Amino acid sequence: MWIVENDEFTNTDLNFYDCGEEKCPNGYFFGPAARNHFVLHFILGGKGTFRCGKNLYNLEAGNAFLICPDYVTYYEADMEDPWHYIWIGFNGVKAPKIIRQTGLSYENPVFSYDNDNFFIDTIRQMASYTKYSFETELSRIAYLYLFLSKLVEIAPANQSLHPYNFSVEEYVKSAVDYIEKNYSSNMSVNQLSNYIGINRKYLSTLFKKFIGQTPIDYIVKMRMERACVLLTNENLSIAEVSNSIGYSDQFIFSKQFKKSMGETPSVFRKNQNKFK
Repeated sequence: MWIVENDEFTNTDLNFYDCGEEKCPNGYFFGPAARNHFVLHFILGGKGTFRCGKNLYNLEAGNAFLICPDYVTYYEADMEDPWHYIWIGFNGVKAPKIIRQTGLSYENPVFSYDNDNFFIDTIRQMASYTKYSFETELSRIAYLYLFLSKLVEIAPANQSLHPYNFSVEEYVKSAVDYIEKNYSSNMSVNQLSNYIGINRKYLSTLFKKFIGQTPIDYIVKMRMERACVLLTNENLSIAEVSNSIGYSDQFIFSKQFKKSMGETPSVFRKNQNKFK
């Protein structure tokens, strides 16, 4: 048996909590108890039972089960062929959303995993960092993101998983987040709709309803706001400002800036510098 814990490093979005591996004695049990974080168990051998609410699951090698925070669960190793499992615990602001995208939940906590050992190897890699350091915890977080990315990837292959349907508000929030992170690149509304996973027309309808603008108008707004900030820096040429906010053509940028702000970038810069 081994256990690795994180006592110091905190990443608000996603935190490594602990991980471990155990060959359980006959009849070993844990609970009934509630955790304050997510825990995923991967059964490597043997058998056992997992109780979640009113549901009882008989599990064996190749099965995995999720414990959700703040819910009471109970699990017990078989008396004759006790299970051998490996687990990982994690939490963070983004953890619930990531888990929802896997299709797992308190009501649907069990799934099967294949034999490529990705999950097992990744947990063991995280456990291999035995001494605390900032670099160590960053490495664990990196592996944790890869681990959860793979979990989301395999979700459709698991018949027991129920697809998670985003609310319209979450579609809009995800689109806004994407724009705010990528407006400086040569992004398009088609790229945005493909990323969100809904068609362009529906995305525009949602934007008008919740934001009051079309997606392209919102992208332009973000770019113009950033341009206003950059133009106060006299060390940047107009062309460099243009490139920095996603316009490879300075003429198109200047035309759009005048349309949005009522004056050309050079006049805006001159007027702003009067107050310095």
